[in-house]
Amino acid sequence: MTVGTGIGSDPADAIDRLVRSCSFVIQSYRPDHLIYFCSPESRSLVSDIEAGCREIRGIDPPPSEICLIEDANNFSRCFDLIYGVCVLFQEFEIVIDASSGTRSMTMAASIVSFLTRNTVTHVTGEKQGGLVIPGTEHMKEMSLFAAYDRLRLHQAIDQFNTNHFGSSLGLLSGISTIPERDTYYALFHGYYSWDKLNYTEAYRYLEHADDLAEGVSHNRLFLQNLIELESKCENGYSKKEQCRLKQEKYLYVLVDLLNNARRRIEDERYDDAFARLYRVVELLSQVLLLTWNIDDIEGKIHFTELRKILHEKKDISLYARRADRNGVIRIGLRSKFMLLDDLGMQGAGEYYMHLEPFLRIRNDSILAHGLTPVHGDAAHTMWDEVFTVTRDACKGLPFDLEHLLLQSAYPQLPNPMS
Repeated sequence: MTVGTGIGSDPADAIDRLVRSCSFVIQSYRPDHLIYFCSPESRSLVSDIEAGCREIRGIDPPPSEICLIEDANNFSRCFDLIYGVCVLFQEFEIVIDASSGTRSMTMAASIVSFLTRNTVTHVTGEKQGGLVIPGTEHMKEMSLFAAYDRLRLHQAIDQFNTNHFGSSLGLLSGISTIPERDTYYALFHGYYSWDKLNYTEAYRYLEHADDLAEGVSHNRLFLQNLIELESKCENGYSKKEQCRLKQEKYLYVLVDLLNNARRRIEDERYDDAFARLYRVVELLSQVLLLTWNIDDIEGKIHFTELRKILHEKKDISLYARRADRNGVIRIGLRSKFMLLDDLGMQGAGEYYMHLEPFLRIRNDSILAHGLTPVHGDAAHTMWDEVFTVTRDACKGLPFDLEHLLLQSAYPQLPNPMS
């Protein structure tokens, strides 16, 4: 309860009105404990208020204590003290009464109510000359939750737009008064799942989510196509057709990883970005190998089949040495590009040699095999180089790489607070 010195030209009447108002609040709420926020001038009125509880209201005043605000016209001091006390008692049910006090005190009390999600109240009633007529008092409560929820929604949108999807969901979870909260929740959960590469879960949320920004419908179509490709790859197509479908599916994943890496760079998480770009380079080789019906992800490279494809190549000892007792060949990233060269893809080996310095940085990074941090300039440059190589290497494929990159880019939601 903030306590002023009363309103009116007659000091005795002003104090009487203040006592009647404050004692009415105490009678209305019957608090277990009461904290008075007083100025040096109003401190002595606490005993008058307690006497008013007994004499006017017929109740015993609750246990109480006084928090003294030395300068009750200084908003910052009023706010700091009232906010600090409310936080200290946040585990209890709190009502903040701002029926009296300086303008700075009552304004601070209202803002504390907003920030701590506690009800703020004041006494009102029929008025004469701007003053409440005794006997007509009643309490007026104001719950500022809706305003606070609106602020949290704007903060959640801002977190979403900066790729902090977990934080955006956390902010939404505390909102209870905004009708569109569930609409944003479905959208945020969809992109939260997608950013973690859980495409099925992401589509489940985005399938019926509202298009709150340009790009959501394109994203939904991208996910739908990716999931349909996953389903088709499980059906009984010929090996050649299965390889074509897998090639398209892997390319969708590759493009999504490029966007994922770009978001990590925007977040200055360069080591994470390098890890994703390394996978893009490996996935690129696997996408290209499917042109020859060689599936190095969900299938296996068999030496006997590879020997038939490379029948014009004299030296196949490299691949023979890599075959296990079952004839399955396991080769690393560099060898995959060398194999593409052997299969007749001109420049495949050069692609690898061009990217090798960046791949070495990744291998030396703290999230791979070394302890060296990755710097932003290197991450930006690697993204550009990997994209350029991917675009050039995929020119012969019947897919529009740049269109897919745009289709899978996350939207920016409009935010009035930005």
